[in-house]
Amino acid sequence: INNGRVVLIDFHADWSGWSQFSGRHFSDLSETLKRIGVDLYRVNIDELDDVVMEADVRVVPTFMVFKDGKKVGYAEGVDAGNLHVSRSSLCIACGDLTIVY
Repeated sequence: INNGRVVLIDFHADWSGWSQFSGRHFSDLSETLKRIGVDLYRVNIDELDDVVMEADVRVVPTFMVFKDGKKVGYAEGVDAGNLHVSRSSLCIACGDLTIVY
């Protein structure tokens, strides 16, 4: 995440219905976000304990946005407000307030 690019990480769990729901939307957005230069990663919390602990993930799904290695936004769980926070963070991190997805 310290590569000078904007990075979006989706922390999820296979057993979580909300993670499965948000994962479909994550997949739908992936091409658009890649096109504008956002690196996307999905982290299964049951497979990468050390990453999950370092990121202080307590809820699944959790979305984190990083720019230049610094966390610039995050959202926990799935609801319209949290998705708005994630989108706003991406827009700010990308320097583009016209991102539509």
